[in-house]
Amino acid sequence: MTAPLDDFALADEFALATESTPLLPVIRARIQAAGGRITFAEFMGLALGHPEHGYYSRPGLRWGREGDFETSPEVHPIFGYLWARQVLECWERLGRPAPFHLVEPGAGSGAFMASMLTWLRARAPECFAAVRAVTLDGHPNRLADQRDALAAHGFEAEHALTEDWLARPEPVTGVLISNEFFDALPAYLVERHGDGLLECYVTVEGDTPALVTGEPSTPALRATFNRLGLLPGEGARAEVSLIAPEMMRRLASRIARGYVLTIDYGYPARELYASWRTQGTLMAFRRHSPQPDPLAQPGLTDLTYHVDFTSLADAAGEGWQAAPLTSQSEALTVLGLAEAVQVASARSHEDVQRYTAERRAADTLIDPAGLGRIRVLAMAKDAPLEGLRCLQPLTVAFAGGRRNG
Repeated sequence: MTAPLDDFALADEFALATESTPLLPVIRARIQAAGGRITFAEFMGLALGHPEHGYYSRPGLRWGREGDFETSPEVHPIFGYLWARQVLECWERLGRPAPFHLVEPGAGSGAFMASMLTWLRARAPECFAAVRAVTLDGHPNRLADQRDALAAHGFEAEHALTEDWLARPEPVTGVLISNEFFDALPAYLVERHGDGLLECYVTVEGDTPALVTGEPSTPALRATFNRLGLLPGEGARAEVSLIAPEMMRRLASRIARGYVLTIDYGYPARELYASWRTQGTLMAFRRHSPQPDPLAQPGLTDLTYHVDFTSLADAAGEGWQAAPLTSQSEALTVLGLAEAVQVASARSHEDVQRYTAERRAADTLIDPAGLGRIRVLAMAKDAPLEGLRCLQPLTVAFAGGRRNG
């Protein structure tokens, strides 16, 4: 028997796909004022960060299953608990400083910071007492969400606009940890043709945004590939963020001693710009589904791409050491996810539904076709990087089938 068709839901989807958005007239006016086109980086900056109508600026932005996407911290608090173990090791490697700054750029719903602080309060009270938690974001609405999320768990933290925090002169000691932050910073779109590059601009055809190509808007785009010593494949489209490396440089400059842990979708440059990757990595999401047109419904659609980890590591600057990338699946496993699942299994008879949910969350976090393929870039300044727990190989971490230590 054929499954019944929900035509009311179909009507809703059609209305959403065809309606104008409050941001669209703003973008059209910006394009007209710029002479008929703007860079995709400017479009993306407006679509995600316009002060009133941007995707991440809207009041009441929904996260997790009720929103347009679900990041790891919303899957289950175990994600934050495991990374809190890594934060604790970093604190100990730094000599147990007080104060110890724990800074999260692009803190989103606040779930990641809340779960890390929950674990530290329960499992490492001395470290928790030293922690000065800071969440950073680009809009007051998101800072309010983070303040509410942490207050609901009884935590006090500083909640600052990113630019305000970066403008402060005094360096801090601690850990700066981000989850899916850099992949939401604006990127340019380019295409390779022969030995040269063309840039993809956003224009308007009728009332609809569309892409057109032209000469690059800035020599910094070609300079990026010159520095990397490569080009995308012939005819291939690719994303280049000039803002992401600059943001990494500025964030790292605020750390006098400590660690930067970057958890994000991305690749080393040679893999990101491999000749076979002809369409780039730009994606648009709404209601957990990829959307075919990243220009449609600006302000109501999330935009993302895979970051260039080579450029991020290089941008940190003098004194910073970077470890080879590891996957989220590997990092969470050596941080103790498998052990946590074993403990949950041992008490599964007490609450089968809870165990099922925990096991499902664990599988989601390390799924190699999903969140598990996220990469982790660990960097250190005036602190030991070798042997960091999240970087340990699985064969060492699970000698005898159990996590050592």
